[in-house]
Amino acid sequence: MKPLGRRAVALLGLAALTTTMILMSRGGSALTRPSDFYKDTIKSEVELTTKDIGGKENALGNLVTDAMRAATKSDIAFLAASYFNSDYKVAKGDIMTSDVLKSLEFAGDNLALVNLTGAQIIKALEHGLFLYPKPSSGFLHFSGLEVTISGDGDRGKRVLSVKVGGDALEPGKSYKVVMPAPLANGALAYFKVWKKEDIDKKSEKDLDGKTLETALKDFLKNKKKLEKGDERLTVKGK
Repeated sequence: MKPLGRRAVALLGLAALTTTMILMSRGGSALTRPSDFYKDTIKSEVELTTKDIGGKENALGNLVTDAMRAATKSDIAFLAASYFNSDYKVAKGDIMTSDVLKSLEFAGDNLALVNLTGAQIIKALEHGLFLYPKPSSGFLHFSGLEVTISGDGDRGKRVLSVKVGGDALEPGKSYKVVMPAPLANGALAYFKVWKKEDIDKKSEKDLDGKTLETALKDFLKNKKKLEKGDERLTVKGK
């Protein structure tokens, strides 16, 4: 086999660079795109789907927010419904772990810790329920909370109770909440709930390089199977 000439090598290098630039422009890198992860499989006892993810508790939403909280050791995790690809579905059984990552629309987004009071957390949940029971891109999936809402309550008064780690949420207490950086910066009108000043600047160095993708990758690495898990959102008076 003849060695490649300098022109051929240059063209191959240019093609590789172009591919890398395209991948990076779409929110990731050639090394961190979901399709580059895992050849392993994991047993799932639940169907993973984005059906109704804009208005109902979801096994996929629970999984990703659990991963976010585990990666940052935060009290709570928030993730808006808009972060999931539409029409995503993987049947229960043996699944590719890389397929779980494909559920995320913006997997390369960095994680940020935000210091929120209990009152702000309730306000955030109410904001996510703004269109309830209709689906909303701002509907929040969460980890670390047990929330009871009124299915037929008035807008802004739907949250009936909230628990954190089994204890009642305290309106005046500060909690560390992990979320994607754009959400921390007020995306989806969450600037009405918190300000950029609420972002925990001290944690930025510790979170450097941690994204939705890396959090989920590390979480799945230590999981033997995906179970239904706990129920976090209870709806009364539907």
